[in-house]
Amino acid sequence: MTEPPNYGRPTEFGDLSPFTLERTEYIGVSRTPVCCLPVTLGGKLLGFLWGSISVDEDAAGFRPVHGAGAVGFDAGGPWRGRLKRARDKGVAPADAVRRWIGEPEDPRAGGVPADAVETILPGSDAVLALAARSPRWATPDSRPGG
Repeated sequence: MTEPPNYGRPTEFGDLSPFTLERTEYIGVSRTPVCCLPVTLGGKLLGFLWGSISVDEDAAGFRPVHGAGAVGFDAGGPWRGRLKRARDKGVAPADAVRRWIGEPEDPRAGGVPADAVETILPGSDAVLALAARSPRWATPDSRPGG
């Protein structure tokens, strides 16, 4: 009987150059204070856009409200793209989020109303909690007015 080949442990492979693990997006979790803005779609609260305030942390994201279902999930794509482009330009996370205040509403991602009030929260976990206790999205599988 022959022994199975020993492929080694991952740490035994040595330097994996030229492979890099360079991060190209904001981190999705913050343990430091974040600015948080409401995102609406068709006049209904869809979720929250947030970005870290600390210069030591490079985190931002979008979190749909509880019950937003496919509409909330669908909105996340455009927000991730917008945030990635901001990071590519070297924009601080909080500034990347604030930049969307009052911009026209996207039919898929919604928008941050011009009169939106910024909330400072202790971290991204607080955004998650806020989204969970916000009013449920009434029709998760259809767009407002659809």
